[in-house]
Amino acid sequence: MKWLWTYYDNPDIPIPNTNNILEAINTDLKSKLRVHNGMSKRYRKLFIDEYFKLKYK
Repeated sequence: MKWLWTYYDNPDIPIPNTNNILEAINTDLKSKLRVHNGMSKRYRKLFIDEYFKLKYK
């Protein structure tokens, strides 16, 4: 738990105090994967790789 208050102890570092951004990314990715639920594990991994490459260049 030593990292719990990092955002509070270091105001000069732009660290968000919530994980809302991460949750939004996961929700978007999960909804896209749910649409393509017949993919094999190999293609799911490729899909996830491409998702992050295209979304966060």
